[in-house]
Amino acid sequence: MNLNLTQTKALIRERLGLHFDGHQEAWLQRAVKAQMAALGTTAPDVYLTRLREDAAVMQALTSLLTIKETYFYREPHQLRLLTEHLAPLLLRTRDPDDPIRILSVGCATGEEPYSVAIALRQRWGEQAERLFEISAADVDERALDQARSGRYRSFSFRAMPDDLIARWFTSAPDNTRLIAPAVRRQVRFRPLNLLAEQFPDDLVGHDLIFYRNLSIYFDAPTRAAVLGRLSALLRPGGYLIVGTAETLANDLGVLPTRQHEGVWFFARQSPEGLPEPTPDGPVSNCWGLPTAGARTPGEATSRRAAPSANPDPFAGARAHPDPRGADADAQRVVAARPPAAPREHAAAATRPAARRYQEALGLARAEQVDAALACLAPLGVAATDPESMTLRAHLLLERGDLEAARTAARQVLIADAWSVDALVLLGRSARAQGDLDEAVDALRRAIYQRPEHWPAHYQLAECHRNAGRGDAARREYRIVLRQLADARAGAGTAQTGPLPSALSLTDLRLLCEARLHGLADAT
Repeated sequence: MNLNLTQTKALIRERLGLHFDGHQEAWLQRAVKAQMAALGTTAPDVYLTRLREDAAVMQALTSLLTIKETYFYREPHQLRLLTEHLAPLLLRTRDPDDPIRILSVGCATGEEPYSVAIALRQRWGEQAERLFEISAADVDERALDQARSGRYRSFSFRAMPDDLIARWFTSAPDNTRLIAPAVRRQVRFRPLNLLAEQFPDDLVGHDLIFYRNLSIYFDAPTRAAVLGRLSALLRPGGYLIVGTAETLANDLGVLPTRQHEGVWFFARQSPEGLPEPTPDGPVSNCWGLPTAGARTPGEATSRRAAPSANPDPFAGARAHPDPRGADADAQRVVAARPPAAPREHAAAATRPAARRYQEALGLARAEQVDAALACLAPLGVAATDPESMTLRAHLLLERGDLEAARTAARQVLIADAWSVDALVLLGRSARAQGDLDEAVDALRRAIYQRPEHWPAHYQLAECHRNAGRGDAARREYRIVLRQLADARAGAGTAQTGPLPSALSLTDLRLLCEARLHGLADAT
């Protein structure tokens, strides 16, 4: 049954702000078919009427469509920003009997707000319950029920330090962990649709809002509208924190940006007397680049979800054995080739491995990382199918399993020593684990094999920046900018392997310019 989803997509966009275009439409198609079967109907018109008129049906579809990709202590640098900088600033001007109000929107199954509560208790002990009031909201009421239970499986702890797990959780007989009662009672969960006609009055007056990894669902006008509504919930002098990879997409002129020790966030204009969060004060945009004015919503770019613990935004692909050869690369950069579409395998109908790869690839592009990995699992870990192994390495890196991703990339290289994708994957995972020597070696080999491959140049630039090699980093960032300009690809979506990048090419260009700006200031 091939459904015409035009009206269904329009209704979902109107009610929830969610967009399902391109490869994501297949995901929507599967969800609608499953729900129609559960409702006992094969008539699209009947289903659409139920969806419009029955809130329970819409809620059930919402639960099927929204990604619950979350875990404890995701983006820990933002938790440090909270406990070491923003919360102390707010407490400095607050009456002791007036708690700091924190809201987590799009909280899914609760790992984010509970992480906030734990981080605050780690800093202020039992006083945190008096000093801070934490609320959490999500459109999916089934996810909220799980959040209220405070019960989690091992996958939710993949980024959380072992000492914090031991301190704040107890093990249950069913191999789950229960969060400490003191933490659970500090977080109050409630349903909230960010596109609802009106927000409850008691949501007004928050000091800090976490709005992370949610705007990826929205187009630019919807993001601007939601930002406006969230800003109205903030007290003057309050702060809004979005996911690291989402900052550019939300820099729409609604709220000014601030930064502290390299971490960017948004702020509502402070009342007179409240200290600014950074001694440098506001900047023209979130990368500190001089601009003539704020971008309009139409100029912002949308992006896919990035359910990764690894902040590194690129998935994708050897430089001159002599690093001095990179200067020659800068003189002979060729235009980056447009990303090739995934090949249709002629033998897919007869090769089970190829069929399984295509199925896993579809799941991966629908952000179903665990399901895609499960689909690849029967193929085993032997490097007999480099294409499947490369996809597996991508997925492991997306999931934050850095050592497993590194191992998988090495296995691909056993079968294909010049796989650019595997070399860049190895470089990314090694850099994330602090092994800059292996990262640089892999990335230089990738560039030697394909000098026009901008993801390898970008990753090499990041390695040089991490190592304090400013001149080498600037050289590589300039190569990326030249390749993007030559390719006239500034407004497209980056495709650097089987999976799209978390950043658009426009945002990549801005990011490289920001890095160059920062490196110039440091000299």
